Amino acid sequence: MPVIRVGLEDFRRLVGLRLSLSRLREEIPMMGLGWERDDPEGFEVEVFPNRPDMLSPEGLARAYKGFIGLERGVPDYVVKRGFYEAYVDAAVKSVRPYIAFATIKNVPMDEEVFKSIIQIQEKLHISYCRNRRKGSIGVHDLDKLKPPVRYTVKPLSFRFRPLDSEEEMSIREILRRHPKGVEYGHLLSGFKYCPILEDSEGMVLSMPPVINSEYTRVTLETKNLFIDCTGLDWRTVNSVLNIIATSLAERGCQIYTVKIHYPYDTPVGKEVETPDLAPSEMKLPLSLVDKVFGEHLDAEEVVKLLAKMRFDAVKLSERELLVKVPAYRVDIMHPVDLVEDVIIAYGYNRIEPEIPQFATIGGESLLERFSSKVRSIMVGLGYQEVMTEVLTNPRDLFVKMRVKAGPVVELENPKTVEYTVCRSWLLPSLMKVLARNRHREYPQRIFEVDDVVILDENSETGGRSLRKLAAVSIHSEADYAEVKAVVDTFLEILAVEHRVEPGIHPSFIEGRTGFIKTLKGETIGFLGEIHPEVLINFGLENPTVGFEIDLEAVMRLKGFGRRP
Repeated sequence: MPVIRVGLEDFRRLVGLRLSLSRLREEIPMMGLGWERDDPEGFEVEVFPNRPDMLSPEGLARAYKGFIGLERGVPDYVVKRGFYEAYVDAAVKSVRPYIAFATIKNVPMDEEVFKSIIQIQEKLHISYCRNRRKGSIGVHDLDKLKPPVRYTVKPLSFRFRPLDSEEEMSIREILRRHPKGVEYGHLLSGFKYCPILEDSEGMVLSMPPVINSEYTRVTLETKNLFIDCTGLDWRTVNSVLNIIATSLAERGCQIYTVKIHYPYDTPVGKEVETPDLAPSEMKLPLSLVDKVFGEHLDAEEVVKLLAKMRFDAVKLSERELLVKVPAYRVDIMHPVDLVEDVIIAYGYNRIEPEIPQFATIGGESLLERFSSKVRSIMVGLGYQEVMTEVLTNPRDLFVKMRVKAGPVVELENPKTVEYTVCRSWLLPSLMKVLARNRHREYPQRIFEVDDVVILDENSETGGRSLRKLAAVSIHSEADYAEVKAVVDTFLEILAVEHRVEPGIHPSFIEGRTGFIKTLKGETIGFLGEIHPEVLINFGLENPTVGFEIDLEAVMRLKGFGRRP
């Protein structure tokens, strides 16, 4: 999790109080942050993934002022209508479709402000933006560019001067030689044209999501900023922009909108003005507060606690509130998120611990012990463990794998198109990991031991989790013999008698596919050489083999139950 550095004197200026380190050391952890270390010049805190708005001294100070009662409710940010415009070319839709802008004026630039701008940009990139994959940020000196700006694409031969370079370089050279190009070039791998942001005279501002240009570099003399955020998902792009804009507003900067013209539909239309810092609204049933908290709080007290966390709330009835959520609180997705903030404001230190009225002896379940053994075996076979998301989407789960779509657990209210269903098998997740590591050295051998989610009418919820093992190996000589040897060795170590029978699976090459069966004929997995079409779908060039095994079926063969 990201750790931010905060200068003590700078934080005192932002809060408006002569604060001692001892006081901050005691109070800041009560806000849901981890205190890492401190020295006479400042301190470092660990910010959890659910609070990207606190990845800067400004955001931390804003939250702290509410927590100690200096300020209450939603901050009032004035957004003035600007005169700058931006035009988006249709060609970027297939590469990196969304972009949002903000103009920030009268920046009180000094060493602390400069470091803060760099820090929030870097911390958002590595956390909320998933290492620039979902979103990326560009910060430019407004006075060095001439509007309107254009978000377009350029061929790999196009040349400009990237940040920290003494000379112009082609896009191809940047991706191969520039440190940032080497680090993030895989995000543009496979594209013949790359996104470029340029002004009305053709001067390059940036090549998202890889590098800014040297032409619009921000310095200690910069007074006005032009900020762009690009990405694959509109919500991420807009959220990141709001976090940065409101953080700078805490410094007294003035925020101006930019009008964006899209040639294609977006979730907010073809003509958009950003940033939009209007608070959103959410209803909060007080019954949910009581249920989660475990104690009764009346409406008036909940309203006060929410104000302490920088929300505005009014009573709709005796048992329901209408809460205004600041634009920078991008973590508030459900009323239970508001309840969490109510409890933080109430104070965990005020909650008296209770000893349960029943005695139990805890222990690791057989499933987890067995899974640990499986992990050890796979590591011994030369594979590296990865952990991927349970949530995915039908395109990755079925279309890219050449598999007919089957019944899956779907999210009723997905927040992004990337995460709309629960995965029903593991191999697609591993293929995505390989796709993201195309620029790494080969061979690559990875595995995952984790749950998938399947529909089950007999379960209480209509679905249940199932523990599986999947593994893939990618290199120039990967073949069926390799993967079969791994599967045979794995099952022999577990003393599981089995056989591998030829079969057909759409994700694998016909004639190089096998189904793993018990001596009684029960299918417990499959293996083979990944089909070339699947490799193309994930942008892979080397032969790849893989397998997937139902670990709970293996446990049953061994005479173990799923529970302790």
